[in-house]
Amino acid sequence: MYELKECGRNPFGIYEIRENDTAATVGAEYGIPPAAIITSNRLKGFPLAGGMIVLPEFAGKMHIVEPGETVATLCKRYGMSEEEFIHMNGVGYIYPTQRVFVKKSERYR
Repeated sequence: MYELKECGRNPFGIYEIRENDTAATVGAEYGIPPAAIITSNRLKGFPLAGGMIVLPEFAGKMHIVEPGETVATLCKRYGMSEEEFIHMNGVGYIYPTQRVFVKKSERYR
């Protein structure tokens, strides 16, 4: 006899697009950088409602930029290159209160 078991939230990483979804809204819901969603699915435009995308695994965290922080200081702090930062976030600039994605481990505080 087979038994159904709870498998957790989205075990296969497949997401069905809902009305008004964007890479940013889906990324915020799942804690994935929008740039990673776009890159991993090779999107030129966001799919319409009912379309499917794959949610990539992301081993990072969100950081809220504080006054005085720069891309260089964040990269040093989280042990990443500026190229990695740009790939994760889709931009090479930051401003206070901006939410950006970084690697999980900090080198210093």
